Amino acid sequence: MILLLWFFPQFFQPELQVMFSNLLEVKGNLYVAVYDREGSFLKSDQMCANKIVPIRHTGTMKVSLGNLPPGRYAVSCFHDMNGNGKLDTNWAGIPTEPYGFSNNARPKFRPPHWAEAAFDLNATGGLISVRLEEW
Repeated sequence: MILLLWFFPQFFQPELQVMFSNLLEVKGNLYVAVYDREGSFLKSDQMCANKIVPIRHTGTMKVSLGNLPPGRYAVSCFHDMNGNGKLDTNWAGIPTEPYGFSNNARPKFRPPHWAEAAFDLNATGGLISVRLEEW
């Protein structure tokens, strides 16, 4: 058992699952990012995990973001409806595609702060919910 823990520690780390809701159209991909530090939050080159998931149906979708060590995390996501690989915005910088954050943090006129989106992943894993919305 000790050797298993040494060579395959990821198998004994908790799994983070996210239930995404309010998927309104069957097209494009859901881009999901996981952050493990306040200083890296919403910086696309500093996420600790990420996943791109094809949208196959409307409604809700459960996604595993893999095994992560217990700790404090935040999730951001967007539904790339036109397939260009980025969150589209209007001339004022306001998103024109559905997006969401952990804790369903939805401040107006600014992105959420780490404290608004952060949650704890304990040793048994966790399931969080994120509702996608348009601005």
